[in-house]
Amino acid sequence: MMQFSNDRARIAGLGITLLLGLAGCPKKNVVVAPPVPPGDTLRLSPKAGDKAGGNIKIRLEKVDVGGKKKPKTYAFQLEEEHVFEKVDPSGSMHVTAKFFNVEAQGDTPKEKKAGEDLARALSDMQVAYDLNTRGDVTNFEVKNVPDANLSEARLIAVWVYGAERGPMFDAGPIETGKAWQTRAQIPIPAGGSKNWEIDCNYAKKEKNVAFITVAGKVTGESQGTQLTGEIKGDLRLDVGKGALVYQEMDSQSTFRTGETGGQQIHIHVTWEGQAPAGGAAAPAEGQSADAVSVMK
Repeated sequence: MMQFSNDRARIAGLGITLLLGLAGCPKKNVVVAPPVPPGDTLRLSPKAGDKAGGNIKIRLEKVDVGGKKKPKTYAFQLEEEHVFEKVDPSGSMHVTAKFFNVEAQGDTPKEKKAGEDLARALSDMQVAYDLNTRGDVTNFEVKNVPDANLSEARLIAVWVYGAERGPMFDAGPIETGKAWQTRAQIPIPAGGSKNWEIDCNYAKKEKNVAFITVAGKVTGESQGTQLTGEIKGDLRLDVGKGALVYQEMDSQSTFRTGETGGQQIHIHVTWEGQAPAGGAAAPAEGQSADAVSVMK
């Protein structure tokens, strides 16, 4: 009987020991990483000191609203180079840029001659702006441009460098075949704002290059001038390098000053990336030029 009691005591003691041992081994916390969202994060990602450049073709047409005269037309073929002077840890960049080898073109000798003064102004112009990884260009400045050419020269630079229309890339990863919309309210120095709504579509991806289509509208008002317009175009981004390799943009805008006055502007810009090549980097009838230019 005593032996049986001792056996039971040993078994009970062993059970307690096992329980204590198990209680002394806490379970390991297993960290499960969240799944990676599908798609590509479309971003610009240069390094400080990087240089990039492109070959450009531009056609700019300006005509009075309701006017009978043919549009005033400028056409150019040129090159550009931009330098990422600063890139901070958040990805915000400061960029300087210049045009060179600017050649005035045109459908007629008269059109070509009309563009020669503007071609010289574009060659001498200095451009600077801030840029973020989603392609939003802000604090856009042009310098060293004669007053007579300032409106057209700045307009061309704005469209070449994608300024004053907000970001172009979605905030998160996006899959091919999917679309997103960007909206931006751009203040006008003279007062008022431009309001953009742009629909973007990640059309396809070939050899790690994202093909993006854009189509949008803009409205605005400043000092009595009303703006309406449309934009359509294509962008191509090297996803791995975080660099644009191609863009083509077409914009139609109408600036109305009063019931009948105003101006219509059509600009078409094609930019194709290249290795840096170096190089030194009219008012509506009855209205003043300033009434229209405040919106540009």
